[in-house]
Amino acid sequence: MTDVAQDYSRNFTPKFFDGMKRPFNWYKLDNAASIFSMLSSDKSPSIFRMSCTLKQRINVKDLQTALNRIMVRFPYFDVHLRTGVFNYYWEKNPNDPKIVAESKYPCQKLPIYDRGVFPFRVRAYFNRVAVEFHHSLTDGTGAITFLKALVAEYLHLRGVDSNDWEDIFRINQTPDPSEYDYAYKKNYRKENPSTKTKSVAFKPPFTHEKKRVFHVTTGIMSVSDLLKVSREKKVTMTDLLTTIYLDSLQTILFSLPADIQKNHMKPIRIAVPVNLRKIFPTKTMRNFTFMIAPEVDPRLGWHSFNEVLSQVHHSMRKEIGKKQLNQHISQNVRSEQFPIIRTAPLFAKQLIAGFLYNRFGEQQFSGKLSNMGKVTMPKEFSDEIENFELVLAPSTNITSSCAVVSFGDKLVINFGRTVKESTVEKLFFRNLNELGLKIKIETN
Repeated sequence: MTDVAQDYSRNFTPKFFDGMKRPFNWYKLDNAASIFSMLSSDKSPSIFRMSCTLKQRINVKDLQTALNRIMVRFPYFDVHLRTGVFNYYWEKNPNDPKIVAESKYPCQKLPIYDRGVFPFRVRAYFNRVAVEFHHSLTDGTGAITFLKALVAEYLHLRGVDSNDWEDIFRINQTPDPSEYDYAYKKNYRKENPSTKTKSVAFKPPFTHEKKRVFHVTTGIMSVSDLLKVSREKKVTMTDLLTTIYLDSLQTILFSLPADIQKNHMKPIRIAVPVNLRKIFPTKTMRNFTFMIAPEVDPRLGWHSFNEVLSQVHHSMRKEIGKKQLNQHISQNVRSEQFPIIRTAPLFAKQLIAGFLYNRFGEQQFSGKLSNMGKVTMPKEFSDEIENFELVLAPSTNITSSCAVVSFGDKLVINFGRTVKESTVEKLFFRNLNELGLKIKIETN
């Protein structure tokens, strides 16, 4: 692999092995990827975005060279979707990924069912580079790992270097076979009992935008200022932001006219992705997250801010227990092992995938909040970078979503929405402001 990396050729079969110790250039989709692969429409494209804004304008030619060079380090992303009788599978892509121009709205549908189409795209716009991933390929951890490698290789080509690249994947490294791991299945426990399905959650009765219209509102603030407030309240930053989100949705519900409010009295629940790698160690670059779901029940009456904060804080601690998470992992893997599902032809699975995902997935949540945490880079590279950002996938069911990333002392909060009304993010940022925090607001 080392000499392959040195001449930066992608014309090779990755030397990874299956259980029979044979080299292969394809691999199966895991359970999460299989579901996402069947969910790709203009309104719900299953595309999320990680981006990095540099201090200098991007040279697209050098960025393309950097992209070509790093692909040997990410063979599991160097693929296209292929169709089998019972399932989709990933196969080595014969094409090269190309840098494309920015679009008016982020996270637009990718034609992943077309032969030779990569399940990700790289966009460049002035001093920003963005990678948009189809969720069938990876999650936020895989995305930020790829983006950091791309940005570092690009800056290296531009004459910036570091003696210590820290955790950045480099082109002269041999990929670890465990980066292909189906980590959900590795942590499956047959004996674990099934979990209970959550009820349908409150959805703000807003007006849906036309397909392909996706609004993003960005709030930029100081990490240290927000940490100071969260520490004063003896909670984590994620606890605090989730509480503000729930409180904003509660305000919307109780502001509705009485007759409409009555019909929408359902639990207000936020999906908060947990990176399972921190609890079940693995090097996988495939999906390995689980949604925990702090909530308040408005049928019990109005909850004060401190009541919501207390419920969120204790709910988070309870739901991220290793045993509880393992139970959910086992439930998800068990579902794909039912004979009727395993042996059903692909077209039959496609017919029911959307219904199952909506009923047992997005219908259970009022919103989504993902905190990627702190992104780090070696100092020499950090000096060339303004910030990192995350935008979650658009959805017609979860019409607003919140994504949080910090870099240095700069925290970027992106609210994406597929409805006309910007009420949720206005209330969210107003609540932050009322806590004494200064926020710079931008929109697309």
